[in-house]
Amino acid sequence: MSSFDEVRAALALVAERLAAALGHAATAREQIADAVGVLSQLDHSAPLVPPELRRAGDELERSLQLISGGAASVTDIGARL
Repeated sequence: MSSFDEVRAALALVAERLAAALGHAATAREQIADAVGVLSQLDHSAPLVPPELRRAGDELERSLQLISGGAASVTDIGARL
């Protein structure tokens, strides 16, 4: 296998793992949003949604953008090879 083939194989593996990461992060974001929605609707004297849960949702959104950018870069590099 040539170095060129090795690079293409590595890029393919990275693209596959980034796609999986996007899927997992998107699922986590949806589940956090569901949890926030359920907790927000409960009748309670104090807010039940921990601030950390909201921050986790915000961080996941930021992470999705970063992962998407990385995936786009890998795709671009692969197209130029």
